[in-house]
Amino acid sequence: MNILVFSDTHLYLPFDEKKFNFLKKIISKYDQVIINGDFFDNYMISFADFINSPWNQLFPLLKKKKAIYIFGNHDQKKFSDQRLNLFSDVQTSIYHLSSVNYHLVFTHGQQFRKTPDLFVNKNLKKVVSMVVKIAHFNRQLLTNIFGRLFLSLRFAYRNIATKEKAIKTIKDNEFIVVGHNHWAEVDEKNHFACCGAILYGFAQYLTIDLTSGKITLHEEWY
Repeated sequence: MNILVFSDTHLYLPFDEKKFNFLKKIISKYDQVIINGDFFDNYMISFADFINSPWNQLFPLLKKKKAIYIFGNHDQKKFSDQRLNLFSDVQTSIYHLSSVNYHLVFTHGQQFRKTPDLFVNKNLKKVVSMVVKIAHFNRQLLTNIFGRLFLSLRFAYRNIATKEKAIKTIKDNEFIVVGHNHWAEVDEKNHFACCGAILYGFAQYLTIDLTSGKITLHEEWY
Protein backbone atom coordinates (compact mmCIF):
# COMPACT_ATOMS: atom_id res chain seq x y z
CA MET A 1 0.00 0.00 0.00
CA ASN A 2 1.26 3.47 -0.93
CA ILE A 3 0.16 6.33 1.31
CA LEU A 4 0.19 10.04 0.51
CA VAL A 5 0.94 12.37 3.44
CA PHE A 6 0.54 16.11 3.02
CA SER A 7 -0.12 19.07 5.27
CA ASP A 8 -0.44 22.84 5.39
CA THR A 9 -2.49 23.44 2.28
CA HIS A 10 -4.24 26.28 4.18
CA LEU A 11 -7.22 26.19 1.84
CA TYR A 12 -9.37 29.32 1.75
CA LEU A 13 -11.07 31.61 -0.75
CA PRO A 14 -10.64 32.77 -3.44
CA PHE A 15 -10.55 29.30 -4.94
CA ASP A 16 -7.24 28.39 -6.57
CA GLU A 17 -7.92 26.14 -9.56
CA LYS A 18 -4.24 25.29 -10.12
CA LYS A 19 -3.89 24.17 -6.52
CA PHE A 20 -7.13 22.21 -6.74
CA ASN A 21 -6.00 20.37 -9.87
CA PHE A 22 -2.65 19.59 -8.27
CA LEU A 23 -4.26 18.19 -5.11
CA LYS A 24 -6.70 16.16 -7.18
CA LYS A 25 -3.80 14.71 -9.17
CA ILE A 26 -1.69 13.58 -6.24
CA ILE A 27 -4.63 12.32 -4.16
CA SER A 28 -5.79 10.19 -7.10
CA LYS A 29 -2.41 8.44 -7.42
CA TYR A 30 -2.22 6.79 -3.99
CA ASP A 31 -4.09 4.13 -2.03
CA GLN A 32 -4.74 6.17 1.09
CA VAL A 33 -4.31 9.76 2.25
CA ILE A 34 -3.20 11.26 5.55
CA ILE A 35 -3.84 15.00 5.92
CA ASN A 36 -1.38 16.09 8.60
CA GLY A 37 -3.05 19.32 9.70
CA ASP A 38 -3.88 22.81 8.44
CA PHE A 39 -5.99 21.49 5.58
CA PHE A 40 -8.14 24.60 5.66
CA ASP A 41 -7.25 27.88 7.37
CA ASN A 42 -9.85 29.02 9.88
CA TYR A 43 -8.17 32.41 10.15
CA MET A 44 -8.93 32.92 6.44
CA ILE A 45 -12.26 31.10 6.05
CA SER A 46 -14.93 29.73 8.37
CA PHE A 47 -15.47 25.98 8.45
CA ALA A 48 -19.01 26.43 7.09
CA ASP A 49 -17.76 28.50 4.16
CA PHE A 50 -15.00 25.97 3.50
CA ILE A 51 -17.49 23.09 3.44
CA ASN A 52 -19.66 24.96 0.94
CA SER A 53 -16.79 26.24 -1.21
CA PRO A 54 -15.53 24.76 -4.50
CA TRP A 55 -12.87 22.95 -2.44
CA ASN A 56 -15.60 20.47 -1.60
CA GLN A 57 -15.04 18.92 -5.02
CA LEU A 58 -12.09 17.16 -3.35
CA PHE A 59 -14.29 15.57 -0.69
CA PRO A 60 -15.59 12.51 -2.61
CA LEU A 61 -12.06 11.65 -3.70
CA LEU A 62 -10.71 11.97 -0.16
CA LYS A 63 -13.51 9.75 1.15
CA LYS A 64 -12.71 7.18 -1.53
CA LYS A 65 -9.12 7.15 -0.25
CA LYS A 66 -10.32 6.72 3.37
CA ALA A 67 -8.56 9.93 4.38
CA ILE A 68 -7.15 10.33 7.87
CA TYR A 69 -7.55 13.89 9.12
CA ILE A 70 -5.18 15.24 11.77
CA PHE A 71 -6.01 18.53 13.44
CA GLY A 72 -3.51 21.37 13.04
CA ASN A 73 -3.23 24.76 14.67
CA HIS A 74 -5.12 26.57 11.90
CA ASP A 75 -7.83 23.91 11.73
CA GLN A 76 -8.19 22.99 15.38
CA LYS A 77 -10.93 20.59 16.44
CA LYS A 78 -12.93 23.45 18.00
CA PHE A 79 -13.14 25.18 14.61
CA SER A 80 -15.08 22.33 12.93
CA ASP A 81 -17.93 19.86 13.48
CA GLN A 82 -19.24 16.46 12.36
CA ARG A 83 -19.09 17.56 8.72
CA LEU A 84 -15.43 16.51 8.80
CA ASN A 85 -16.94 13.13 7.92
CA LEU A 86 -17.66 14.49 4.45
CA PHE A 87 -13.99 14.15 3.53
CA SER A 88 -12.34 11.93 6.15
CA ASP A 89 -12.93 8.58 7.85
CA VAL A 90 -10.87 9.33 10.97
CA GLN A 91 -10.29 12.62 12.77
CA THR A 92 -7.62 12.79 15.45
CA SER A 93 -4.66 14.70 16.88
CA ILE A 94 -2.28 11.74 16.65
CA TYR A 95 -2.44 8.79 14.26
CA HIS A 96 -0.42 5.58 14.52
CA LEU A 97 0.50 3.31 11.63
CA SER A 98 2.96 0.43 11.35
CA SER A 99 5.20 -0.20 8.36
CA VAL A 100 7.77 -2.93 7.85
CA ASN A 101 10.50 -0.70 9.36
CA TYR A 102 8.86 1.66 11.82
CA HIS A 103 5.90 2.45 14.01
CA LEU A 104 4.87 5.72 12.40
CA VAL A 105 3.40 8.50 14.55
CA PHE A 106 1.65 11.30 12.65
CA THR A 107 0.92 14.58 14.42
CA HIS A 108 0.76 18.13 13.13
CA GLY A 109 3.55 19.29 15.42
CA GLN A 110 2.26 22.34 17.28
CA GLN A 111 3.08 20.58 20.55
CA PHE A 112 6.77 20.71 19.57
CA ARG A 113 6.78 24.25 18.17
CA LYS A 114 4.29 26.52 19.87
CA THR A 115 2.84 29.36 17.80
CA PRO A 116 1.01 32.47 19.06
CA ASP A 117 -2.31 31.53 17.43
CA LEU A 118 -2.65 28.63 19.89
CA PHE A 119 -3.24 31.14 22.67
CA VAL A 120 -5.59 33.51 20.84
CA ASN A 121 -9.08 34.10 22.26
CA LYS A 122 -12.14 35.01 20.21
CA ASN A 123 -11.63 38.73 20.77
CA LEU A 124 -8.23 38.63 19.07
CA LYS A 125 -9.16 36.32 16.21
CA LYS A 126 -9.80 39.19 13.78
CA VAL A 127 -6.35 40.60 14.51
CA VAL A 128 -4.71 37.22 13.93
CA SER A 129 -6.72 36.82 10.72
CA MET A 130 -5.34 40.11 9.39
CA VAL A 131 -1.77 39.12 10.32
CA VAL A 132 -2.17 35.76 8.57
CA LYS A 133 -3.55 37.40 5.41
CA ILE A 134 -0.63 39.85 5.27
CA ALA A 135 1.85 37.01 5.86
CA HIS A 136 0.39 34.95 3.01
CA PHE A 137 0.48 37.94 0.67
CA ASN A 138 4.11 38.75 1.48
CA ARG A 139 5.24 35.13 1.21
CA GLN A 140 3.54 34.71 -2.16
CA LEU A 141 5.22 37.87 -3.45
CA LEU A 142 8.67 36.82 -2.24
CA THR A 143 8.21 33.30 -3.59
CA ASN A 144 7.36 34.76 -6.99
CA ILE A 145 10.61 36.74 -6.89
CA PHE A 146 13.08 34.37 -5.22
CA GLY A 147 11.44 30.97 -5.66
CA ARG A 148 12.54 27.96 -3.62
CA LEU A 149 15.43 29.88 -2.05
CA PHE A 150 13.07 32.18 -0.15
CA LEU A 151 10.96 29.28 1.12
CA SER A 152 13.98 27.32 2.34
CA LEU A 153 15.46 30.35 4.14
CA ARG A 154 12.10 31.25 5.63
CA PHE A 155 11.00 27.83 6.87
CA ALA A 156 13.73 25.16 6.98
CA TYR A 157 15.15 26.31 10.35
CA ARG A 158 11.84 25.43 12.03
CA ASN A 159 12.64 21.73 11.78
CA ILE A 160 15.76 22.07 13.94
CA ALA A 161 14.07 22.91 17.25
CA THR A 162 11.04 20.76 16.42
CA LYS A 163 13.24 17.74 15.82
CA GLU A 164 15.13 18.22 19.07
CA LYS A 165 11.88 18.12 21.04
CA ALA A 166 10.19 15.42 18.96
CA ILE A 167 12.94 12.84 19.16
CA LYS A 168 12.92 13.06 22.95
CA THR A 169 9.40 11.61 22.87
CA ILE A 170 10.26 8.64 20.63
CA LYS A 171 9.65 5.19 22.09
CA ASP A 172 11.00 1.90 20.77
CA ASN A 173 10.95 1.99 16.96
CA GLU A 174 8.74 5.03 16.48
CA PHE A 175 9.20 7.46 13.59
CA ILE A 176 7.56 10.87 14.03
CA VAL A 177 6.00 12.64 11.03
CA VAL A 178 4.93 16.27 11.49
CA GLY A 179 3.58 19.09 9.38
CA HIS A 180 3.37 22.66 10.72
CA ASN A 181 6.86 23.81 9.70
CA HIS A 182 6.22 24.35 5.97
CA TRP A 183 9.50 22.70 4.95
CA ALA A 184 9.87 19.01 4.17
CA GLU A 185 12.60 16.78 5.53
CA VAL A 186 13.19 13.06 6.01
CA ASP A 187 15.82 12.27 8.65
CA GLU A 188 15.94 8.49 8.95
CA LYS A 189 18.81 8.58 11.43
CA ASN A 190 16.74 10.52 13.96
CA HIS A 191 13.40 8.95 12.99
CA PHE A 192 11.92 12.34 12.09
CA ALA A 193 10.14 13.72 9.05
CA CYS A 194 8.23 16.85 8.10
CA CYS A 195 5.86 16.69 5.16
CA GLY A 196 6.27 20.34 4.18
CA ALA A 197 3.46 22.41 2.69
CA ILE A 198 1.52 23.00 -0.51
CA LEU A 199 1.54 26.78 -0.77
CA TYR A 200 2.52 29.64 -3.05
CA GLY A 201 2.74 27.37 -6.11
CA PHE A 202 5.31 25.07 -4.49
CA ALA A 203 4.45 21.62 -3.17
CA GLN A 204 6.29 19.29 -0.81
CA TYR A 205 4.74 16.05 0.42
CA LEU A 206 5.66 12.54 1.49
CA THR A 207 4.74 9.09 0.27
CA ILE A 208 5.11 5.94 2.32
CA ASP A 209 5.34 2.43 0.90
CA LEU A 210 4.15 0.21 3.74
CA THR A 211 5.56 -2.90 2.07
CA SER A 212 9.13 -1.64 1.83
CA GLY A 213 8.88 0.92 4.62
CA LYS A 214 10.40 3.58 2.37
CA ILE A 215 9.49 7.21 3.06
CA THR A 216 9.96 9.42 0.01
CA LEU A 217 10.01 13.22 -0.12
CA HIS A 218 8.53 14.83 -3.24
CA GLU A 219 8.62 18.45 -4.32
CA GLU A 220 7.39 20.24 -7.41
CA TRP A 221 5.90 23.48 -8.64
CA TYR A 222 2.22 23.55 -9.56
